[in-house]
Amino acid sequence: MATAPRTAGAAGTKAKRPATRRKSAAPRRRAPSLSRSADTTVNDIEQLRDDLVRLSRNVAALAQTGATSARDTVTETATDLYDTGLDYARSAEGQVRGMAEDVAKQVERNPLAAVGIVFGVGYIIGLLRRR
Repeated sequence: MATAPRTAGAAGTKAKRPATRRKSAAPRRRAPSLSRSADTTVNDIEQLRDDLVRLSRNVAALAQTGATSARDTVTETATDLYDTGLDYARSAEGQVRGMAEDVAKQVERNPLAAVGIVFGVGYIIGLLRRR
């Protein structure tokens, strides 16, 4: 910066300096390539945030669908097992009733043999319980 030479005026007075330009307080502008790079980065971060939100929603929906599907499968399997068990129980009940009727008929035909068998079974159980 060049300054103007002082001029001699009245004795003891100083010459006024011409006003110099001050730099403005406005922020410096970035180079265009840096500005575009920063804008691109901000856009990429916003896009990434949006993608993560969509991904979390998709995972939650998939988990919900998977849980519902698993629950339906377990319920169906449990129902099938219950029905199968009920069928076996009814079949076993019919067989036990048939056996009970057969035993009742045998006791009616041979009452002494039935008493002897019951006595023998009771005696064996008594021996086993002593040990």
